[in-house]
Amino acid sequence: MLDVRSILRILADNIKRTGLPVPGDQGLLTSWSTGLGLSEKGDTILYTGGLYQLLPYIEEFAEYLEKLEGGKAGGLLLKAAGRLGRLANLSKIVVRPSREKLEYSRQVLVSIVELLRRAGVEIAYPGGVDSYSGVLLYDMGLDTVFVEHARRVAQKLESVGAETIVTVDPHTTHVLRKVFPQYVEGFAPIVKSYIEVLAENIDKLQFKQGDAGRVVIHDPCFYARYENIIDEPRQLLRRAGYTVVEPRRSGRMTYCCGGPVESIAPRLSRRIAETRARELDEAGGGTIVTLCPICYSNLRRAYRGLGIERDIQDLSILLYRRLGP
Repeated sequence: MLDVRSILRILADNIKRTGLPVPGDQGLLTSWSTGLGLSEKGDTILYTGGLYQLLPYIEEFAEYLEKLEGGKAGGLLLKAAGRLGRLANLSKIVVRPSREKLEYSRQVLVSIVELLRRAGVEIAYPGGVDSYSGVLLYDMGLDTVFVEHARRVAQKLESVGAETIVTVDPHTTHVLRKVFPQYVEGFAPIVKSYIEVLAENIDKLQFKQGDAGRVVIHDPCFYARYENIIDEPRQLLRRAGYTVVEPRRSGRMTYCCGGPVESIAPRLSRRIAETRARELDEAGGGTIVTLCPICYSNLRRAYRGLGIERDIQDLSILLYRRLGP
């Protein structure tokens, strides 16, 4: 087994050094917005929380850990890195995502911005306050580090004085809406997923006419179980011309994709994801729709492990493709 303490130390060390769970700087989170002409000030701001931008790096790190899992040398390497204080250097060496993965993450965020614009939403993006939400610290039980990080993030968000914060993934939505208020006194902005905002303005969205094909929807746990965001993505997909196919377990009873334990138990995560991948296949639909970067990554890894080729796309990409003139 992997030395979980060493892995958690790597994550916490990186976040303390750079504010991110992987080595990087602010440009890693904000470079996607270059050339989009987004204002930095407004009553409604977009806060990405960094999960889509970080996903290629987290995925690479998980795949590296899976190779180490079960090997004595891997555990020794992690322990040595911890003792030598070279945690950030270790993760920097092993995390080298492909351009394809980085570009896909960028396309998701660009698609979300265009969808919001087409829905008539005036969205601002103060890149200087966009930072990693710290949700992985919370998920892994690193409470002390999480609280310190959450307070810094909340202070940045409050500094711009926005009334509404629009998020782009279920983990960030949940941590801002339900978790931050428990740990950060006075933090009480309106927090909405971009999916909710689009659904509220669905009549303004103009999509291409005609049948767009069948899609199998995978509900992420945080949206379906904790935030009750279930009907909205289905409404949007149908509005865009897709036929939505439900897997055996969906909505509130959705089955886990294996995240976020891929960072500490990658083999267990893969087994869970492969179970879900088989369920999605049994539904007999076409493209698999994910609403979460962690789900997207874990299901892709699962299908590769099963030797099955499946088209998996983020909701934002599928909706963007169907936008009319």
